[in-house]
Amino acid sequence: MRIKAIHRVNGGLSAARNTGIENTTGSHLIFVDSDDWIHENMVENMVAALSEGEIVCCGMIRTDGRKNADIEWFAEKQIVSGTDAVKMLVENSPFTSHIPKNIFPKWLFDKVSFPERKVYEDIRTAHKLFLQVDKVCILPEHYYYYFERSDSITNVVKLSNQLEWFDALNERAEELDFMLTAEEKQKIRAQRAVVMSLAIVQNQFSDSEKDQYKDKMKEVKSFLQERETGKAVKQYATRSQFVYFYMAKTFYYSANLIYRCMGKKKNDN
Repeated sequence: MRIKAIHRVNGGLSAARNTGIENTTGSHLIFVDSDDWIHENMVENMVAALSEGEIVCCGMIRTDGRKNADIEWFAEKQIVSGTDAVKMLVENSPFTSHIPKNIFPKWLFDKVSFPERKVYEDIRTAHKLFLQVDKVCILPEHYYYYFERSDSITNVVKLSNQLEWFDALNERAEELDFMLTAEEKQKIRAQRAVVMSLAIVQNQFSDSEKDQYKDKMKEVKSFLQERETGKAVKQYATRSQFVYFYMAKTFYYSANLIYRCMGKKKNDN
């Protein structure tokens, strides 16, 4: 039997992946999310490259079903260690945490599972897989089609999702503390600050959201106001990201009103 359909109660992306892992009989795994698709030669070509690395990675293509655009990736094949791959995950460009662009040996999941009832599960999981291998083969070709919906987690900004992202980055940093340099830790600090700053400035969250997460947001506000956070953002974020950070740190939720007024003024002109 080449295809096996498994029916289960909807428990989210991680639960679906974990169920698939538990029921698979093959030696290697590729994960394709429900809205996405892959190039017809992806599996064949990535399996062929397994002689060069225990994990093989490819590039991704962003699509809305009509237009396709290659996501930034490597121009030439790379062979790197598992440790170097994790270092690249921390940099987050062009090597990202997206699980579906990789082929993994099944044994990597003997002690690793995807966190259920969580979002940004790839950030919480990818490093645990790469740390287990000696070599990673990165192919320059783009084989994975990432369908971007207007209502996807990455496009619909909910305070709960942004806080999950904020926490996922911190969770990974804590688990990698033993191997990260001071510079890499500062880069992660900057990433966490930018995630929350952009969310606070660009979005008008409801009073119910603010009330539900008020304790967590006190933690975020304190984090943004730490001197080390300011130094990290100034050094590693873009100029526009630093502006959003300064607005969020200074004006907090009121920064969104300023942002909307600036947008209205721009439109009026």
